[in-house]
Amino acid sequence: MTTDEVAVIAGTPYDSGLGAELLRAAGLAAVPHAMAASPDEQDSLQHQDPGALATAFHARLAELRARGGELAMLFCNSLSAVVDHDSSALPVVSPVTVYREAFPRLRSSLVVTGNAHALVGVERTAWQVSPGHRMVGVSDPGLVRGIEAGDPAAAYETSHLPATLRLAEQLGLEAVVLACTHFTAVLPFVTAACALPVVDVGTRLVELTVEAVTNRAAAA
Repeated sequence: MTTDEVAVIAGTPYDSGLGAELLRAAGLAAVPHAMAASPDEQDSLQHQDPGALATAFHARLAELRARGGELAMLFCNSLSAVVDHDSSALPVVSPVTVYREAFPRLRSSLVVTGNAHALVGVERTAWQVSPGHRMVGVSDPGLVRGIEAGDPAAAYETSHLPATLRLAEQLGLEAVVLACTHFTAVLPFVTAACALPVVDVGTRLVELTVEAVTNRAAAA
């Protein structure tokens, strides 16, 4: 790994690869690093052995730093809820960074995640930075698996998300937060179907990472 490459750490090869692809499209060198082989394996680690997962995550960061890495993007909402990355071997741009930025500007939101771990992480951060925030949270592991199967359009149409977006509008919520990096793949369908502002955590993670690399280069 070279110093100008961003390490993209995520739960599965799909989302680590998607994050790296988006960074490359933005003009950055990026290398994907998956912590598990599939959503099922990642969920199992999060539920059954989060300590081992956290240890493996920090070992990966230490290894990347030893090889010359300077920045990581954590492109997985549920993983960001399980591992403590505020103090780590490399600076990490994380979904938590996006939550801390977005929630103080919102009074209410529909938050859609890939599993319940991610939902807990979002709620915890919302409580810390915007205690009065009204959050309606839904997790949809099935949508994650449908996206991984290779047909995001079909996965979206057969999921509960279209109906949930209509419910968010009926409840008068201010915004929809797509708090799963897999869901960046269905962002065009969400924005076409929903009149509410949409915060896509995956898209914002890429923007923040580009900003971080630009700032580091300017300071060098």
